[in-house]
Amino acid sequence: MKSWLFALIGAWALAPLAQAQSAQVFDRPDAETDQLVQECLETEGVTMLEGSDVICYNAAIFPEQFLKLNALPDASRIIITSPGGNVATARGMSTILDNRGEPAVIAGQCMSACAMVILPGLDEVHIHHTAHIAVHGITMMDYRTWWGWLKDDAPPTPIALMSAQLGYDFGYVMHRSGADHMRDHLKGQDVDIEYIDRVSTRMQDAALAYDCRVDPKDYWGMLDADHIRDFLGDRISRMEAFAQTWDDPNNQIYKDITEPISAQTYIFESDLEDADC
Repeated sequence: MKSWLFALIGAWALAPLAQAQSAQVFDRPDAETDQLVQECLETEGVTMLEGSDVICYNAAIFPEQFLKLNALPDASRIIITSPGGNVATARGMSTILDNRGEPAVIAGQCMSACAMVILPGLDEVHIHHTAHIAVHGITMMDYRTWWGWLKDDAPPTPIALMSAQLGYDFGYVMHRSGADHMRDHLKGQDVDIEYIDRVSTRMQDAALAYDCRVDPKDYWGMLDADHIRDFLGDRISRMEAFAQTWDDPNNQIYKDITEPISAQTYIFESDLEDADC
């Protein structure tokens, strides 16, 4: 299914990426945190881990869940593992985390709004070796590209442009809303907009080189250690060796149900089937 162009680009891109990873210096895992993370990954919901002062947030990001977080007593740290949720809703959870102020451990899946909103909103964060951190969708794609993405790159019609300007194109309203939320949130957290722009561009380039297109929202881009360190800097208190690329041995969560289109960009197999390429 992969095109020869993807194979060529992938081979070219993987070599320097592997060299960069080998030069990375990571913190060693510690047994106490590993035990707490294991317990959290096995505990569904939002709660204090039994016999500890550690909060486990193992849930999607919806009001019911983060309001439970807000009601919990002070903790020594919060372990966060989440498949994501609505970006606007995640900003509410980020505010709660700002107000609480506890150190956080990112473990297991940190997908979609977790990677896009929660992670760049944290001030003291430990990246655990179980982490798989991935952005959801080519969020920062401009309107003309978004409109023509599944229309053979045709330019938008005058009616389409008018509908978008008046807010009647619901699909674009949702796309634009995500981009606007990201700009506002990152500015409020004093994180450079390139945090999302860079990975969005990387996903778009990978998608253009692939022989099948899906909806812009259905691409996933993994964040690696360099990206996180570049934009979050000293907000990272500890970083263990976590999944850096799709074929990284540490990537054990989604490998069986996704298709890579570059070293760090993938699509769920179900979305590829729906695209009927």
